Amino acid sequence: MTEPSGRAARRERQMAARLEQILDAAAHLFADRGFHRTTTKDIAEAADVAEGTLYNYFETKNDLLFAILARLSESELPQGGLVPGAAGPVQVSAGDARQHFASLLDLRRDYVNENSVMLQAILSEVLANSELRQRYSEQLLEPTLNGLEKELTLRIKLGQLYDLDVPATARVLTSMWIGLFILQLLEDPQKQPDWDRLAQATIHTVFDGIAPKPPVPETSRKPAK
Repeated sequence: MTEPSGRAARRERQMAARLEQILDAAAHLFADRGFHRTTTKDIAEAADVAEGTLYNYFETKNDLLFAILARLSESELPQGGLVPGAAGPVQVSAGDARQHFASLLDLRRDYVNENSVMLQAILSEVLANSELRQRYSEQLLEPTLNGLEKELTLRIKLGQLYDLDVPATARVLTSMWIGLFILQLLEDPQKQPDWDRLAQATIHTVFDGIAPKPPVPETSRKPAK
């Protein structure tokens, strides 16, 4: 006998809600205690489900970790490549490149704030787990780099950036964004500069550099008329 559609839909919603509950609990525990010190019993208790129920959704803790990564990669992200996740189609306006990159940096901050626990849960294990590292690269890092390379290429065509090494620059910029997030995890929050200062310093470093410009030699200056 087929289950009535209304009951089936309600059951699906309940299962989806329980899945999110389990993922949230696992992410918080992985971020707080570490992946290896967290047991499935701990996760079940934190999610307020029976441990047997947990195994109805995930066979292993690794499966849970990969599901957290999948949820990160499916999160709605801003256009462009300056976020640590899959990038959507790049839309470039003819506006000021500095302002555009600053706005993307702000969007990245919002993404990190909304997914901070999930990112911590992944990053705490990504270097030690080769399968997770490969999936992270394929689902988050590569789309980010590809999106940023497209962004830089189009900005060069618009004449807003000089003809630079696009793949290398995309990786340098991505490492800066990831580094800011890691610093936020490591530093005392009371000692951290506010985000506006960090964003301004980042944009200044990218567009202006940190060394003073050499003076123009006297011989190269045009004589006054």
